[in-house]
Amino acid sequence: MRLHAPAALSTLSAAMVLACGLSHAQTPPTPAKVGLTDSTAAPLAATKRVAITNVMVSFQASAGGDKTNTSGLFATKTDASATLVMPEMDAKLQAEITDEIYKQLKADLSASGFELVPEATVLASPGYQQIIAKAGITNFSKFANLNGDVTLVGATGLKPYLPYNAETGKFGVPSKTLIKGWVSGFGMKSSTEGGPSGISTGEIYELPGLEVALAKELNANLVKATYVVTLGSTKATAKSSYGGSNAALGTTSFNQSYTGQAFVQVGLLAGQSRIAFRTPAANTKGESAPGGYAANFGNNAGPAKDGDVVVTLSESLSGGTDFISVAEPDTKQKSLLGGLMGGLGGGADMQYTFNAKVSDPVAYRAEVVGMVKVAQRDMLALVKP
Repeated sequence: MRLHAPAALSTLSAAMVLACGLSHAQTPPTPAKVGLTDSTAAPLAATKRVAITNVMVSFQASAGGDKTNTSGLFATKTDASATLVMPEMDAKLQAEITDEIYKQLKADLSASGFELVPEATVLASPGYQQIIAKAGITNFSKFANLNGDVTLVGATGLKPYLPYNAETGKFGVPSKTLIKGWVSGFGMKSSTEGGPSGISTGEIYELPGLEVALAKELNANLVKATYVVTLGSTKATAKSSYGGSNAALGTTSFNQSYTGQAFVQVGLLAGQSRIAFRTPAANTKGESAPGGYAANFGNNAGPAKDGDVVVTLSESLSGGTDFISVAEPDTKQKSLLGGLMGGLGGGADMQYTFNAKVSDPVAYRAEVVGMVKVAQRDMLALVKP
């Protein structure tokens, strides 16, 4: 469905296009494209015992927000931006999705030939308690990453925690927030009490060593599953055209036009959706994400590597579109004075904000879990003992 919403703003004309999706929900094709991140499965051969310490789903709550500069013969240095946000999502739905993924992970590990250490044994271990004391965060924490705002949801029974940021690379270091109040203050701190911050994730350099110690304590390879559920994308344009001349006044006028688009589609992000193993023989100083977290400035980031064996999606999975609805965008235009004064007021000259919501929770849940099942099955096939 596409909605066209033209708007007259001041003396400028603005056109807006909203794309809510054309396809029906569907499980992505199989098999998924997966691979090992700078590792092999060889270190897992020492034992078939595995202990799950963390299952986290990162639900992206925003996307887009990038400025697009004026195009056309008569460019007048204006810009536009489009932002897609979903600030409200049912916590119960997020918990159900994450818990189902946890349940599926246990089933898939067992089916692959691994021997699971009981959850109660993991939770009661001194090593696990040390990890949680050092790195644990509040469930449903609001945070941000390279793509925008996010809600971090851990499986019921396991206290969620984030990896040391040198192991997640540039993607996991908060650098983009599009929802007011989602993160705040110096160091990009979560607005959730007990949530993480950009500083805290860089201070848990002891975490890899604590995980190695726990792996030795349990005589098992530690397993952490992380899935990044994406929301969609946006596009904005700003164009300038000749408006005519007035010979008597000696003036020439130009027309400015803007468009904002939002494309809503649930998916799993490659490179960050992964299953990481930390073995008893792993390096206690941890691993490094390919390229390092400060490398490759721009919009791309290398895959995370928060274990000595990491298997990941090498290509993102795209799901359905018809269970997320989007309202016509809110628009904000800078005043002419603000533009002349160097862009006072922040943001682009024309800003579109598209608000999304899950309109069919049952279908949304089935789609996310279905994509994870496909990804998980194929990732574990690469490390099957």
